[in-house]
Amino acid sequence: MSPVNIIKLSATPSTNTYLKDLSKTCFLKDYTVVVTSRQTKGRGQVDSQWHSQPSSSLTLSVFKRFKGLQVSQQWYVSMAVSLAVFNTLTHLKIPEISIKWPNDIMSRSKKCCGILIENKIKGDQIDASVIGIGINVNEKQFNDLPLASSLRLATGNYFDISLVIKILLQELEIELTRLENQDFEAIFNSYNKRLFRLDAVAVYSTKTAPAFNAILRGVTTSGLLVLENDSSRRDTYNLKEIKYHF
Repeated sequence: MSPVNIIKLSATPSTNTYLKDLSKTCFLKDYTVVVTSRQTKGRGQVDSQWHSQPSSSLTLSVFKRFKGLQVSQQWYVSMAVSLAVFNTLTHLKIPEISIKWPNDIMSRSKKCCGILIENKIKGDQIDASVIGIGINVNEKQFNDLPLASSLRLATGNYFDISLVIKILLQELEIELTRLENQDFEAIFNSYNKRLFRLDAVAVYSTKTAPAFNAILRGVTTSGLLVLENDSSRRDTYNLKEIKYHF
């Protein structure tokens, strides 16, 4: 593991925002980390909010520079980070883990981890990424969030958050090194094999279509979800077009 500069905050509105602002005022080394025990305005995908409980959740952001990574390849950053979190939970023996497209990590069909990646673009290349990761670690209940879970609820065990951080950063470096080595095919195949509801019939809906049955067949290299309908036709959807029904 490369030397890591970890900035610990007692509280902050958003670790991603803090790290992005910091990158504007000084040069950051790869794997500069901002971690807090209390995030007050955490964000998720499509302007959703990430809810966390003080001292029970892990909320951190990691800074990573890239060279030669095209904007058209930015989906591989998301896949690599998702795999790093997936592998972290595998090490911790969390049961029935899967990746719910695009990058929620599930245990027994409930969400325990969320990821928000914000890329800094220069021309046609990704200059750097701020990788935000939230993991529900030791929470024992989630009021009004029936689809949320934690590592503790999934296993019945209490977890040392510092150990979770250590394993997570190790796995991030492994997967992002694979990305830098342009091992795109391996990342793509690994991600698709671990998808939530892969090759299973489930219910989905869109803004223009009511609930319908479809089989999830994977994700394209550009990050679109591939669904197969009752007529064996395959259609692709972006994040804002499709909704899962549990």
